[in-house]
Amino acid sequence: MAIDFRIRDFFYPVGIYRLRRTFERTQWLPPEELRAYQEQRLAVIIKQAYNHVPYYHHLFEKLGLRPSDIRGIDDLKKLPLLSKDTVRREGANLLADNSARYRPIVYKTSGTSGTPMDLYLDKNARILEFVYYWRYWSWAGYKLGDRFAELGSFYFLQRDYLGEEVSSWQPHLRRLMLNSGRIGILHAKEMAAAIRKYRPRFLKGLASAVYFLALCFKEAGITDLSFRAIFSTSEVLTPQYRAMAESVFNCPVLDSYGHMEGAVAISQCMQSGYHINSDYGLLEFNNIKSLEDGKTVLGRAVGTSLYNLAMPFIRYDVGDDIELFSEPKSCPCGRTIPLVKAVHGRSEDAIVTPDGRFITSMFIVPEFTEGIRFVQFIQETKTNLRINVVPDEAWDDKQQEKLSYCVKRLVGKNMNVFIHRIMPDEIVTDVSGKIRTVISSVKVGS
Repeated sequence: MAIDFRIRDFFYPVGIYRLRRTFERTQWLPPEELRAYQEQRLAVIIKQAYNHVPYYHHLFEKLGLRPSDIRGIDDLKKLPLLSKDTVRREGANLLADNSARYRPIVYKTSGTSGTPMDLYLDKNARILEFVYYWRYWSWAGYKLGDRFAELGSFYFLQRDYLGEEVSSWQPHLRRLMLNSGRIGILHAKEMAAAIRKYRPRFLKGLASAVYFLALCFKEAGITDLSFRAIFSTSEVLTPQYRAMAESVFNCPVLDSYGHMEGAVAISQCMQSGYHINSDYGLLEFNNIKSLEDGKTVLGRAVGTSLYNLAMPFIRYDVGDDIELFSEPKSCPCGRTIPLVKAVHGRSEDAIVTPDGRFITSMFIVPEFTEGIRFVQFIQETKTNLRINVVPDEAWDDKQQEKLSYCVKRLVGKNMNVFIHRIMPDEIVTDVSGKIRTVISSVKVGS
């Protein structure tokens, strides 16, 4: 999630305390009690959607349904899937007409799909996000107030006064921000010095950013840094990424999966189990299939939000594949929230800059410009970066200059940036036919 954390957006101590107590209990509930909790929350969402969300009201009327027809999880199949294209097309029709009472905040996200969307997260959704991370991190021993480090570039891009700073300490949040756009051998010692100075106990970041940080520290001979745990987010954590980070930082890497829409959250415990946070959102699996090896079972993730009343998503097609166990498994940690085997479907190339840095967060750049329906970054050589833009009516020379400026802040002045306007059918796909936001022909170490 490309959210610049502001404490005032999450400062609801009573709501946080209540949901935290609930979440401490629900992770241990028997399956039937957990399902009852989900359906209790689902009833609230369905009622709100029908009464106050134009898109859902019209959908229910078209299908001849009433809220009473969705009595439980199994009844959700009476409704069609909600696609990302529908979200973009319907826009304001997915926003509740009484949303103001829930204090929503709009977040613009391009995600790894390359196409921007406006999302409204209300007070309940923000409380949920805070409590979810608090619980997930506490599985590794985190206590509220512990110092932690976070890899990211959004924070630095939003603040021109930080320029090309490698780090920034936020004492009120006990957070050390590390600029993922500056990861490279040239800045490894400076980043290590910041970690030594502020002594964070935990590290959070994109899987690829954590990997490249560990790789640079290893190549720079920095061996004295460690964390209690690392929290990997937003991308597939490959065995290569995990092994590098765990060996350099001498701690476990706990993987997680989620999305800004707030309907699905999967997180890994200290016993390596990938737990579906069923009290966070309702996860269905669509189009379940077995691969040719006869062992791998995949299901497409479909999520339903259980808290966001300002902009509820019901049966939202997340677009990623989840690997399932052929039979239900229990986790040695004792938590009863269900397990999946692995998460597939999110992996991006890194941009390798001329000065040897690794940029893993190009997908956030469209958040700083307007007029982009889709954007794709294609690195052809170590010094040439082509940006394909599918524009809409708001795209003009000013927006193109802004895009170029933001990209240059990430990749540096020595990278040649070429921006091209293209038609949707000119979007580049990889050999598997998948559309990726970042495609690089430059390999690490070249």
